[in-house]
Amino acid sequence: MRLKIKWLHSHFRTNILAFRYVTLKRFFGKKTHAEIYLSLNDPHSFMLVQMLSRLAKNYRIDFKLLFIWGALPGVTISPKLYRQWAIKDANLIAEKYKLITITEAPSLKVLTTGQQSWQFLVNNIANAEQVFIKTWGNQFTEHYQTSTPTINYQVRNQERLRSKGHYAPASILLAGDWYVGVDRLHHFEQALLKFSFLDSKNALFRLSKDEKNDVVADKYFSAQDVSHENLNKKTNKGEPLVSYLSLRSPYSYLGFVQAISLAQRYDVELIVKPVLPLLMRGVLIPKSKQKYIYLDAVREAKRLGIELTCFVDPLGDGIINVYRFFSWAETQGKAVEYMLACFRAVYVDGIDLSKIKNVQIIFENLALDMNEAYSYQLKHDWQQWADVNQISLSELNFWGVPCFSYGDFSFWGQDRIPAIEKEIKLFKSCS
Repeated sequence: MRLKIKWLHSHFRTNILAFRYVTLKRFFGKKTHAEIYLSLNDPHSFMLVQMLSRLAKNYRIDFKLLFIWGALPGVTISPKLYRQWAIKDANLIAEKYKLITITEAPSLKVLTTGQQSWQFLVNNIANAEQVFIKTWGNQFTEHYQTSTPTINYQVRNQERLRSKGHYAPASILLAGDWYVGVDRLHHFEQALLKFSFLDSKNALFRLSKDEKNDVVADKYFSAQDVSHENLNKKTNKGEPLVSYLSLRSPYSYLGFVQAISLAQRYDVELIVKPVLPLLMRGVLIPKSKQKYIYLDAVREAKRLGIELTCFVDPLGDGIINVYRFFSWAETQGKAVEYMLACFRAVYVDGIDLSKIKNVQIIFENLALDMNEAYSYQLKHDWQQWADVNQISLSELNFWGVPCFSYGDFSFWGQDRIPAIEKEIKLFKSCS
């Protein structure tokens, strides 16, 4: 496992992929292309194709568009909740980048017509964008019936997505790496620049955070150094920031570090509500998804300036050891500090938390008494509060982590920390 993680982190892997997919093709006079997997019923695909229509004008690269029906079977944990969330989240993206907003998902009749219409058009981003606009805007005056060629086309593309090692729509494949959704266009554009695909005839259309005048995105949140003083400070100034986390989720780690920074900068109480990992709740996660999450978290960590150098899987005994003593740390006013230390053990220090002695060392470093913690956990079953936290998460209409709530507002994913920050700033300005 450690060798595999080192390989995923290594520059050698990146160089090998670049040589295979870019350098060799150029040597033999072949073009490198980016494969774009879109689902006409996916709100995030709609947002992505609008953004790509802007970006594509400035790069010398072919975009191969492949329409699929949706995520591979078994990937979406709670399809109904996911669909509800997807439209709301897509509209956050639309608001940020001034894209077309959406109100409701298109009907099956309209989707079928959109799929059929795509078959008659030249495969390019401009045409794909128009199909999405007409489908989500219900602008078709005539409708088509489902046809076998269209079904076969989507099945082939769905199988291609799986064989290439991915699982979700709104995805881009370039030189062996995947980029999912508008939130990852920053990394995608960095790859385009790295491989010298910029069209010198056009103005630079860049997402990089060092650009003063970003056309696509404003500056990304950059996690500041987290002060370890008063991490659990309570305040009476407004609503608390509540974070739902799983120790096994690298996105939870990234989101938690950013949440700590937010709480400190805006003088907001931070409440931690750990939940069980999906795998410990009987949910199977495809290996392709697990691999992508880790690779994506590594590059996001670099962008945010957060340490993420390893992963010692806490699944099973590691989770139990950490969670069973969490309540005691919480009663001592050190819930945030304790969880941060455990996250760093997993993702930075390479410490195996399935060994109880390592949790004991964390306790000692935080000046917590392990003997008292043992006595406390005998009377306070950690599984009960974990279930309560999961129920609270479900009541927010979310199924997984990380999630963050502030007052009446709640968001899923570390990518939405800026949205939480916006609500905190608004509250502070009005109080």
